[in-house]
Amino acid sequence: MKFFDSLRRALVHEPAAHVPPTDEAGRELRAAWGLDNERAAAPPEAHPEGFTDASLYDRTQWRKKLALILSELPDSRLRWDELIAEAKSMSFDPAWVTQCQVEEFMLLIRRAVADRRFTEQEHQTLDLARDLIGIPEAEAEAALQTVITEAQQFFGKPVSNV
Repeated sequence: MKFFDSLRRALVHEPAAHVPPTDEAGRELRAAWGLDNERAAAPPEAHPEGFTDASLYDRTQWRKKLALILSELPDSRLRWDELIAEAKSMSFDPAWVTQCQVEEFMLLIRRAVADRRFTEQEHQTLDLARDLIGIPEAEAEAALQTVITEAQQFFGKPVSNV
């Protein structure tokens, strides 16, 4: 679990008396990162000729299922293979599938640090998601550092490891 250890090292530790961010600060950060409770599906990008409304619908539904499975890890781990098989059976472009997976991984990181606390469960969830998606550790570490830096700049305070 090298990635998991990197997550721990990446975070700045605060004293035991942790003061949670205000609700307003949390709402502002979630809004800035697009993390509203029920975020709308991303608007579809321009599709190559030949895509039908049905395939656009299928892609939107698949993307929602991806987000749900990642957000429910580790409990949803058994549904991952089914999700990937579904993408293949619908002949989704592998590059598009990878792009969706990486974008959802980034949102997972943002959700994890949005409250300025990073728990052991969030560590494990991110590490499992990284493994499932196949993101190299170095790339995941860089993404984590970027998100933590953004959060710290936004709050003006460090992200703590709980």
